[in-house]
Amino acid sequence: MPQLFTPRRPTRASLGALAALDFGLQVRIEARPAQRTIFSSAEELPVQELTSELAEMVSSLRVRSFALRHELEHVTSALMLNVESGFWALAHRAALDLASLLGSSRTRCLADPQLCVRGAHAARRIAELCAQEVR
Repeated sequence: MPQLFTPRRPTRASLGALAALDFGLQVRIEARPAQRTIFSSAEELPVQELTSELAEMVSSLRVRSFALRHELEHVTSALMLNVESGFWALAHRAALDLASLLGSSRTRCLADPQLCVRGAHAARRIAELCAQEVR
C-alpha cells in the first residue's frame, strides 16, 4: 500500500534555534526610536548620547558565549528603553547590571577585555547620571 508524503508546513524556529544559527555571536540591540527623544531637554541629551554610544560599542563586541550574548542584548535594550522613556531608577539598575555583565565577561575572557573595561566605565557613568536624575 503506497503512502503519500506531503511536505511539512513551515514551522517557526524557536529563539534557541535561531540563536544557535548565529555563529558570529554578535550582539544585536533592539532600538526603537521614540518621538520623545526629539523634544527632550538639554539635560537629558548627554545621558541619551552616552547610552547610544554604549549600545553601539556593545553591539560591535564579539562574545564567546550564547548565554552572555543574550544577557547583553536584554540588558542593553532595557537600558536604552528606560533612558528614552525617562524611567531613571530602572535605567540606573540596568546600567549597573550592564557594567557587571561586562566586568564578568572580561574576567571570564569571553569578550575583548579593553572594550569590556571601556563599556563598564561608560555604564557606571550612565548609572551615576541616572541617579542624579532620580534625585
